[in-house]
Amino acid sequence: MKKKLITLLTTLLLLFAVIPLPARAAIPLSDIDEHWAKEEIMYLMERNIIGGYPDGTFKPNQPITRAQASSMLIKALKIPLVKNPTVQFKDVPKTSPYYPILATVNEKGILRGDNGFMRPGEETSRAQMAAILRRAFDMPLDKQATFIDVTPAHWAYQDINGIAKQRIAFGSKGKYMPTDSVTRAQFSAFLVRALDDSMKLSSYHSYVGTKGKVVEQNGFSYTISVDGYNSKLFKENSKSGTREVIVGPSDIPSDDTFQVFLLQGFQLIVYNDEIFIPYWHAVGEMSEMPISYGLMKVKNDGQDLTLMDQPKGFTFRNMFIWNDRIFYTNEKNKERYFDYSFNPNPPIDDPLVLYSMTMDGKDKKKEFDFNARVIFDDVALTPKHAKVNQNNKSVLFDHSTMYYFNKAGVFKYSLIDKKTSKLSNVLAKDMHVTETQLVVTDQKGKKHTLKK
Repeated sequence: MKKKLITLLTTLLLLFAVIPLPARAAIPLSDIDEHWAKEEIMYLMERNIIGGYPDGTFKPNQPITRAQASSMLIKALKIPLVKNPTVQFKDVPKTSPYYPILATVNEKGILRGDNGFMRPGEETSRAQMAAILRRAFDMPLDKQATFIDVTPAHWAYQDINGIAKQRIAFGSKGKYMPTDSVTRAQFSAFLVRALDDSMKLSSYHSYVGTKGKVVEQNGFSYTISVDGYNSKLFKENSKSGTREVIVGPSDIPSDDTFQVFLLQGFQLIVYNDEIFIPYWHAVGEMSEMPISYGLMKVKNDGQDLTLMDQPKGFTFRNMFIWNDRIFYTNEKNKERYFDYSFNPNPPIDDPLVLYSMTMDGKDKKKEFDFNARVIFDDVALTPKHAKVNQNNKSVLFDHSTMYYFNKAGVFKYSLIDKKTSKLSNVLAKDMHVTETQLVVTDQKGKKHTLKK
């Protein structure tokens, strides 16, 4: 008898956690007046999608369970409960009052369990919330990186990017915090934004730049190609294949010095709606070799082209944009001049310093000291010139990590926790990344696959 009573009480408590009792009109919710999500909470309460507790509270900071999230979605989307469901859960008996709700979201593919367990009382993580909402509202998956702490290897990477792109969720200081539990207030806000376009966030913002000689984003690709006698920045529609010039030589202001603003092979950095292009700020008239580097930016429609004041210099190299800061390397304790006599064989290491600054070129910070092999990108003014330019093959940025190699092996440095670790003893001459691997080419031309 005692065991049955405990079981009954447990069932009632779980049911109460799934569907809180509506707050009485005469009893105002005492804990949301000053809460950031008051408007969203009241939006759902007015539509009987969620309620308060009998004591006049809403408990906005209390984690929401999987069963509660399911109940809210059923009400919000007005999904009829499946009649006579047959699915069996190991932890939800068919006699349970909330079995039809969980059976319905399971059949609709909104929320599924593992190995027969639905885990109704388990707290919902922010990653799970993203997947649940994206499925429930049939939003598109998205491969564009958004948050610095959610990499392509994360199981909910495309779900999280998808709801962020739809202006439903945001993070804090560039982080999404996917393993944190979702509170009742947070889920209310996310759900309201999914239901009502007028309640969505004002804009989408990614905190992770994309770098490469060809960069794809939002259905377009950007690259510098030769057109006639000049190199130009092109924007191509990935579906139709049509392309347009968004920056040509005549669009760039210049002075009397010999400068090269666009050259096939220059690596671009696309960050939200802007394209950043490191260029040769000064070139020797006799040697035709770059002796100083600068940075320009332009909107992805070709508007507002700007030659930035900082960063620049003849040791400014290996640039990336991450978490609203510009990252780049400089020589350490010296400024070595690489001229036409430069020969990468035998390879040597160069002491570098990783710096960062704000997007307006201020607040310069020293981030990290390291050694990297002096092997430059395959970019030169002509095939006869030595390959000396603004990128080292020995330094590579990918999402929130910088990879580099030197005479001691291959290493990675986390931009998030500022820790470095050794990946391999391979003596490399080149490397590139995939979503899950770092592919390193050694000095004999053999390729090695390393786990990122």
